Amino acid sequence: MATGDQRAISKLRGSASEARARAGEDQRQRQAAPNILNPNEVSGNYDAGRMLMTTLGGEVRPITSDDLAMFRHNARVAGQRFQGGITSRQVIDMSLAGDRDRARRQITMAVASAARGVRGRSRQVSALEVRFITNAGPDSDVNRHHVTVEFTGYQTAIASGAESPKRAAARLRKQGVRFDCDCGRHRYWFRYIATIGRYNAGRPETGFPKIRNPKLNGVACKHVLRVMSEIEGGSAVQAFLTRAIEKGRQNEDGSGHIRQQQKEAERLAEKQAKRPRGGANTSGDRDFDRARRALRKQSRATTTKPKKTANGSKRMKALGASPGARDKLLAAARELGLSPEQAAAILKGK
Repeated sequence: MATGDQRAISKLRGSASEARARAGEDQRQRQAAPNILNPNEVSGNYDAGRMLMTTLGGEVRPITSDDLAMFRHNARVAGQRFQGGITSRQVIDMSLAGDRDRARRQITMAVASAARGVRGRSRQVSALEVRFITNAGPDSDVNRHHVTVEFTGYQTAIASGAESPKRAAARLRKQGVRFDCDCGRHRYWFRYIATIGRYNAGRPETGFPKIRNPKLNGVACKHVLRVMSEIEGGSAVQAFLTRAIEKGRQNEDGSGHIRQQQKEAERLAEKQAKRPRGGANTSGDRDFDRARRALRKQSRATTTKPKKTANGSKRMKALGASPGARDKLLAAARELGLSPEQAAAILKGK
């Protein structure tokens, strides 16, 4: 394992306190910042005497009224784009190519360290919060970062007795998520987008990113992208979510807390670090394509498919369809989850 990876995962105990300390420092710095462009100013109530700057248009210059109109437009488009929910696949697909490439090349591990049920305003457990630890990039002044992911389908997963915990976990990781990261990239580029998109799992950010990201491009930093890749295709995340659902069902209301064992975390980090990262001529999305393939494989393994029967084919033939037409009809039926008998009955008008 790379030295940086060893430092990142060397001590799980105390990592929660470290994450809270970073969040507290982030909050203090945010409150002390004098140059935040707040929502009232974006809406037009802006004092030009403040001389706040922006990079909209490609150069650093003072903000104008036309810039404020563009900020409002960008925020409205971003809010409509997400509609208050996002999946791990969308996080990957909608992120910038440069962030995906850095995730593949630089972030070699993302290990779930702890999970707990979180309560909403009704005091009922509404989501499962999982804290992941990733290694930092090569130029970072810290060894690791903390990524928080809330799985919004958790309440349904623990309430449904029709599915095994393993099957419920497979479904859970394909549903909506909220997330947060303690890195500067997320803080200054993407937390505002997450806030207006309503998939933010950390403190809300109302200050428009007028310098770093005035066009509101992208979704996630490299640390979050590595985590989303593991959520999509990592068997370790599947096993961790299964444990969390089992614990939540034992407590009936979904509360409870599980932790990753130190030795298991070290084993997972070492296994992930050994994955090939690819050469300079690769697209930058190899790991994410791997995650997509693994997800499809997992989906096939946990989905009950209708059985094919010769009787259904005979019914198709009885309708007078040609062999080519029958093949197309059967293929369409499979895509819709119908058996050949059901498809034949529909075509007959039953």
